[in-house]
Amino acid sequence: MGGAVRRSTRVRWLATLLWAIAALFCLAPALAAGGPGILTIDRADALLEPDGGTPRQGEIDLARRWDREFPGLGGRATYRITLPPRVDEEPMALLFSRVGNQVHVLVNDITVQRWGTLGNPLFDATKTVRMVTLPATLLHADRPNELRVEVTIQGQRLGGLSVVRYGPVPLIEKLYADQIRWRDLAMLVFAAGLVGMGALTAVLWWRQRDPFYGWFSIAALLGVVRVVDRAWPDVPVSWPLWGAIAAICYTAHVALMCRFALIAVGAISRRMSRAIDGVIVAVSVLDALAFALGMPMLMTIGFTFIPVLGFATLALVTREAFVSRSAKAWVLAVAIAGALAAGTHDVVMIRIAGASGLYNTYIQHGMFVFVLVMTWFVADRYSRSVASFRELNADLSRRVEERERQLHRAFDSLREQQHHQSVSIERQRIMREIHDGVGSQLVGLLNMVTRKGADPAALKEQVLMALDEMRMAVDSLQPAHDDLTTLLATLRYRLQPRLQAAGIEVIWDVAELPELRQLSPPVVLHVQRILLEAFTNVMKHARASQVEVQVRWRDESAPRVMLRITDNGIGFPAGAGAQEAQAHGRGLDNMRARATAIGASFDVRHSPGRGVSISLEWQVERAAPSSGFHDNPVHG
Repeated sequence: MGGAVRRSTRVRWLATLLWAIAALFCLAPALAAGGPGILTIDRADALLEPDGGTPRQGEIDLARRWDREFPGLGGRATYRITLPPRVDEEPMALLFSRVGNQVHVLVNDITVQRWGTLGNPLFDATKTVRMVTLPATLLHADRPNELRVEVTIQGQRLGGLSVVRYGPVPLIEKLYADQIRWRDLAMLVFAAGLVGMGALTAVLWWRQRDPFYGWFSIAALLGVVRVVDRAWPDVPVSWPLWGAIAAICYTAHVALMCRFALIAVGAISRRMSRAIDGVIVAVSVLDALAFALGMPMLMTIGFTFIPVLGFATLALVTREAFVSRSAKAWVLAVAIAGALAAGTHDVVMIRIAGASGLYNTYIQHGMFVFVLVMTWFVADRYSRSVASFRELNADLSRRVEERERQLHRAFDSLREQQHHQSVSIERQRIMREIHDGVGSQLVGLLNMVTRKGADPAALKEQVLMALDEMRMAVDSLQPAHDDLTTLLATLRYRLQPRLQAAGIEVIWDVAELPELRQLSPPVVLHVQRILLEAFTNVMKHARASQVEVQVRWRDESAPRVMLRITDNGIGFPAGAGAQEAQAHGRGLDNMRARATAIGASFDVRHSPGRGVSISLEWQVERAAPSSGFHDNPVHG
């Protein structure tokens, strides 16, 4: 309810503004008409010398422009006007509603003012109303005074002399100030508004790439060219090139504003868009030809397309206002109607009728109001887009939070599943190792016990092997902390008593080793079992007196660990029995399979009478670059 009241209030304020502008349109001719004590001069004796035409001399009506008499032609003109004698010592003043293009003003054959240099087209004095102060000493009191105005004119530039007002300086100054406020100041405000809104919407378009902002920006910046043409007397571009540029920019400005208005209310169709493009192209061609060929009628014909396009736009916006019942659409329709009224007045009363100086142009004021309304549309659109982005961001934040909660729940569930799976895998591994290691040893022990005459020494050996299997299974569950040296030291502690009891000397040659990654319980157990199998073979079959354990770290491009066990036993004799060969084969196959399981290479070298050398080598990674080494190698 509150939003509807605020919208209604805004609409009323806009309607009031539009009525105020309309009232100013009605009062403007009164402002230009002068007042008591001011002499309005609308006729003069003139010598008109058109380029390439026949000179003409005699009394002329100053309300009719030069272009009306000599369409498309430039030339020279000298106007002579009789001013009344001076009444007192009060200074007088002249107000030229339009004069140009380059002007030399003389009173009683004395120069009082120059605007530009006669014949130089880079200056145009017609841009604004002109005032000249006449000192009392310059004016005759006993006879009439002569005003002579010499001008040079360029074709299609609205040159010549229009209605002149003569009176005391205070009255003329007041009239001049009113005209300046109505024409120049309004034009300056209009230009500042166009530049500001054009730049702002250009930035909005660059950030959002919304055609709504893009078309407004182009239209506003093109409108600035029209303002420059109306306010800058010495544009550094030669005539008639500058005239064609200004006319084309103004045509595109009005047409693109129509396009923008239709986009604003959602009433533009592809057909209407093509029609607007067609009007821009057609009128631009006519404007260019008008200045190139010196045929102002072509430009007048082109200007008639603009009101037609405006009325079509008004009809579409009004229909949309009826259908949608949108207050904004109605305000826009009123603004378009005001601009159309101003434009139609200018085309009919000034362009077609050829009036000079009696009427002000209103299109810039109508377009200014229209641009104000369009600015309101831009601000409203931007505020709605910002609100939409905020809502979208809030909704996106809610969705992200919900998704994060879902991911957290999924991650917790996955972590729990992985934990259960890891426990299950580790349980199965332990069960398998106990079954294959301790279990097999106990089964062998059970078979030996059940036999009559079992050798107590063999029974003891079998029990010790079962204990070794169980101890290694327990050791593999202890955290190795990626330390291979600790693993070897633990194994040495477990096996060295048995080896010494068997009369075998053990030499441990373990170099400095860094902490290594990938020493998981399965890897630890495989390395332990390979070493245990190697030592078991030495004790059972090698008949060795010495065994050497050598460990080296190879810090190459692919770091590796090399582990070698060498005995001085009999090796694999050629005459070994079948059972002994089979035992050797099974042990080596088991070691080779375990080496493959941890990604290691396995090599066996032997010769009869010279012992056996078993090498294990695998690629690993350091635990961390800063990890330290063990201080001392392990020797025994």
